[in-house]
Amino acid sequence: MSQTTEHSIRTAVRHVAIALLPELHSIGEGMVVHLGEEMPEMSHPGTLGLARTACHANSKLLLEALSCGVPPEELTPSTEVVLATRASVQYGVNHDNVMRGYRLGTAYWCKRWAQAVEKYCTDASLAVPVTSYGITFLFAWLEVASTRLGAEFRDETERQAREGSLAWAAYVRSALTSEDLDAREASLRLGYDLGGRHVALVLSHYRSGDHTALDSTAFEIAAAVSRLKPLVVRVDVDTTWCWIPSRAALDLPESRAAILIGQGRPGTGLSGFRRSHREAVEALRVARLAGSPAGSVSRFDQIELAALCSNDPDYCRVFIAETLGPLAAQTKEVQRLRATLDAYFKANCSLRGTAAEMGLHHNTVRYRLDRATDLLGRSPDEERLQLELALHLASRLGIGN
Repeated sequence: MSQTTEHSIRTAVRHVAIALLPELHSIGEGMVVHLGEEMPEMSHPGTLGLARTACHANSKLLLEALSCGVPPEELTPSTEVVLATRASVQYGVNHDNVMRGYRLGTAYWCKRWAQAVEKYCTDASLAVPVTSYGITFLFAWLEVASTRLGAEFRDETERQAREGSLAWAAYVRSALTSEDLDAREASLRLGYDLGGRHVALVLSHYRSGDHTALDSTAFEIAAAVSRLKPLVVRVDVDTTWCWIPSRAALDLPESRAAILIGQGRPGTGLSGFRRSHREAVEALRVARLAGSPAGSVSRFDQIELAALCSNDPDYCRVFIAETLGPLAAQTKEVQRLRATLDAYFKANCSLRGTAAEMGLHHNTVRYRLDRATDLLGRSPDEERLQLELALHLASRLGIGN
């Protein structure tokens, strides 16, 4: 195409665009009517109002660009259009419908442009290239608008999801603490029976910044152990709370994911809902204090005493070290001695009972107990309560973590 012909086309395009200016309002309104006919789901007054705002603002932008020779890639949707797009999320309009609306609107604009060229283009030889120029321009604009407004739509959807999640978490927090909570009303709002029997879990990323999908993991765990719907709440980027309807304690397998799980005991009603959750929180705290490996499930009924004694972790470690003395060493031999002494106490100080429990000969048990006595520098029967507690804490929390 020669420079003269290209210049003639651009001049004709500007002429047609300027001639269309008095029709700008009717173009915007016509587009709204077209969308309403093609998309009945847009008939809600609020949604239709947003569509009207976008149709008029976009039509003005397009006509000004065509009349001034601004290329479509340099166009930016107006603030009005951006706000209307974000507001459409609040009205429940999905992304596909927004994009379909833009495609239909562009098709309507192409039709109006072709009619305008037929009416206002004085040189018949330029009618086809001027029509083609306008349609190409409009579809290039559609691509620009789809990219920019699609991003705005996604951002608003994510923002509302975050705010909704925060509000949901805040309501669940109130269910855990409010003294005047109406349990029946709360059950309806949560879609979960607070009057039933529950087992609470707290799931946390093994390390902050891990990317395991905690919510979906919680739902998978719940589905594996119960046919009833759980209550799952994401409380922050690294933590999810979960309650599973269950009449008995759950024997959860270790997870393959890079997470830690704290598990409370079964509880009934609102008080049980709250108590089981507190226990799950404590179980997770002890798991972290003990340096439990990724995938571990820490059950409160197995660490209750450790939870009770470890609110001051430093003091707890000093108590273990001072009570066990040389028996707190980290060697494999001493670890075996601690395990044997712990089993001995649990077997009510019976050599044969300990041997049967550990699968050892009773003489082996006797030898290990003698070695433990030597390291302690006293009989295990002396200050037995403190010694049993230190052994229990060492087995649950580790030594020197």
